[in-house]
Amino acid sequence: MPRLAKTPTPPPPGHVWIDEAARRMSVTVQTLYNYRQQDKGPVGIPSPRRLAYCIDEIDAYLAERRQAAVSAIRAHESRPPEPRLARIADVAA
Repeated sequence: MPRLAKTPTPPPPGHVWIDEAARRMSVTVQTLYNYRQQDKGPVGIPSPRRLAYCIDEIDAYLAERRQAAVSAIRAHESRPPEPRLARIADVAA
């Protein structure tokens, strides 16, 4: 008798498995495991043998990172221009 192919278990409603979360965040699965150890990133919910991540938490984390990057760029752009120093040839003329 042939064995039936196992269908993957769907994640809880509103969640994705760790591999899909890593793809959405453009990081590796190992990076998400590292984030979990360092208490960084979205919170993973342990499910039997796998981690599930809430889609809303992933989106919120990405928006927070995007906002922090924009703020850093704007802070750098707000620096006033440095005054130009006169060249010796310009002063002698």
